[in-house]
Amino acid sequence: MINNLFGPSIHLIILDMFLEHPREMMNLREVARRIDKNPGSISRVMPILVENKFLTQVKVGKKMYVFKLNEENEYIKLIIEFNEKLKEIEKKKE
Repeated sequence: MINNLFGPSIHLIILDMFLEHPREMMNLREVARRIDKNPGSISRVMPILVENKFLTQVKVGKKMYVFKLNEENEYIKLIIEFNEKLKEIEKKKE
């Protein structure tokens, strides 16, 4: 939803996907599959989203990590609220 409003950006596409599935934990390949992007391009963006605390990263193996939306982050709380209001506006347009 946010990506549609502000234009294409891999950062926004990833955040948008996690906003649609806020409680799901996904590895890098699953994120890439769901948004139909190359895992290489996703692997460059994920550390930025983790560093900015938009996503949390959990180690689940020797070299495997999963990611989840950081619902404790104040910016993410605002983005969730904003996203919900956008959905309401879109429903009214239909």
